[in-house]
Amino acid sequence: ADEVVTELISANALVRDSRRTYEMIRLHKDEEPASVQIFGADPDVMADAAQRVESTGCGFIDINMGCPARKVAKTGAGAALLDDPKLAGRIVKKVVDAVKKTPVSIKIRTGRNQKNKSGLEVAMRAADCGAKRITIHARSVADGFSGPVDYGFAASLKKSVAVEVIGNGGIKSHQDVCTWVERTGCAGLMIGQGALGRPSIFGFIKGGVEPPGFETLATLLRHCDLMEEYYGPERAIGPMRGHFVHYSKGLFTARKFRTEINDAKNFSQLREIVQKHFLFLYNPLEDVA
Repeated sequence: ADEVVTELISANALVRDSRRTYEMIRLHKDEEPASVQIFGADPDVMADAAQRVESTGCGFIDINMGCPARKVAKTGAGAALLDDPKLAGRIVKKVVDAVKKTPVSIKIRTGRNQKNKSGLEVAMRAADCGAKRITIHARSVADGFSGPVDYGFAASLKKSVAVEVIGNGGIKSHQDVCTWVERTGCAGLMIGQGALGRPSIFGFIKGGVEPPGFETLATLLRHCDLMEEYYGPERAIGPMRGHFVHYSKGLFTARKFRTEINDAKNFSQLREIVQKHFLFLYNPLEDVA
């Protein structure tokens, strides 16, 4: 990937000096350039959090205004801000004024549902208030992650603002990328759900090649190593099981594999199970090279 972004970070947790939250914004030198994505509904708290985030040296401070998760939206943050463009604008202005040199971006959806396209007003207000980039997940909140991609909205948004627009939504293949570029003219594309269980998707698409159906055994074992190293063996085993669910989609022995993974007690057992079920896979990146 040319750029990466952290998982969603609570501004309230940052200003309360949550140790776990500060771990989530820790950036590795190999991840640069990276954006830190924060969420919140209080302009002052968001400004405070942005100042703290700036110390990471991130490429962008990204404000999430599109997350449909209930635990986020119920606080007035994330997708809830699509219903209040004025508040969204105030948050962007406060954050832009609070940081010294780091550019600010936002991530939105089209609106509450397919009839409500308030995302356009939010985007225009954000650009007027100093945001330098807008990422549009071209679905409504009601559509979740499986509704139709609204390429027309993304194209209209690009014409309506004078800042960089990044497209997101439904990108799982090289053909999806071609469709996005042809129909929207966005400056770049973001892949989220499409990378779950398929981390090599970025390299293949940039090489003009359709991603393979499965990742290599070496990739899965490397992922295990990185998770264990970063989180420690006790904290990492739960999230790693979740990743393996995605890796095994389409696998002939997927059900048996997932059952065994859930029964594994440690990373040594995880690796043995992975090797047993994925040993047949070759390294398709060698073909691309």
